[in-house]
Amino acid sequence: MKMTTVVKRHPSLLASQVNDDLVLFNAERGMYYGTQAVGGRIWSLIQDEMSVSGICNQLLAEFTVERETCERDVLQFLEQLETEGLVVAC
Repeated sequence: MKMTTVVKRHPSLLASQVNDDLVLFNAERGMYYGTQAVGGRIWSLIQDEMSVSGICNQLLAEFTVERETCERDVLQFLEQLETEGLVVAC
């Protein structure tokens, strides 16, 4: 995955907000996943297709974080979601 990669949510997932956490359910795998506030924010940003760089730019506007750290962490998070079948690269 690269900064120019466009991602979106996998269409068959179910998601629910529980306090500041987000719980995702992949019915195809029968697996639940949980993420905290920033992960939930990323999830809301990819309701529609969005590039990794666009996600980072939005997070940089909302949170106090260095660009390099943000980009590294977002790429790692999205790659994990992709591996688990929770997001798809467009």
